[in-house]
Amino acid sequence: MISALLITLAGKAQADDSNANFIGLGVGAVPVYEGSREYRALPVPLINYESGSFFVSPRAGLPAVGLKIDLGPDWTTGAFVGMALGRKADDSDRTEGLDDIDFHATYGAFIEWSPGSYSVMAAYRQAARSSYGGTLELRATYEAWRATNNRLTLGASTQWANDDAMQTWFGVTPSQAARSRAGLEAYSPTSGFKSVALFGTWVHRIDARWSAVTTLAVNTLLGDASDSPLTERKTNVFANVGVIYAF
Repeated sequence: MISALLITLAGKAQADDSNANFIGLGVGAVPVYEGSREYRALPVPLINYESGSFFVSPRAGLPAVGLKIDLGPDWTTGAFVGMALGRKADDSDRTEGLDDIDFHATYGAFIEWSPGSYSVMAAYRQAARSSYGGTLELRATYEAWRATNNRLTLGASTQWANDDAMQTWFGVTPSQAARSRAGLEAYSPTSGFKSVALFGTWVHRIDARWSAVTTLAVNTLLGDASDSPLTERKTNVFANVGVIYAF
């Protein structure tokens, strides 16, 4: 989930900056999973394309395809389908013996209010795979600084997860506990707010077409997610550096 948030922040910041279509690639430093003490490098696709009501852009996860409509001045809503990253049990010592979480399809909807330098968004994403559950993200951003070729956006977000999503990512079934290489105990989390994040994104325009995008964020687990035996660190830092081409 945290890598998906990183992709969303990095791509969305540049889209807000110019409202231009663009494509690019970044490299992110992210935990192996939310709450892990181990980190890995991850390619981060950066894409934004809009044509009428059709869009391809980050919406509560990896780049998604969807349709949107304007409800009024500064108000937009829409629906999307996309994909979400999973988790391999052998990616971390802590998760060895647990079940893999597969790369899977998702669908959802969002509503966004963007008056001037501010943006407030709510987006719900449901996993198409049975029992993987869904999450609701609430996010607010503010354009804190703009110069000729630079822009700094600051923001905060929080995520609420239902029972299935919490169990998928932070739960340990009795059979998994029996197979756990780390000796984890069985754990059954319930729905609730699972995390809060603070972030900043800096966009530097190199020329009329090329820009560099840098995102730095801190994510802290809450409630049952923070108490999970899988959680080694309640707070993770993650970052991305990328380049995009506008067209």
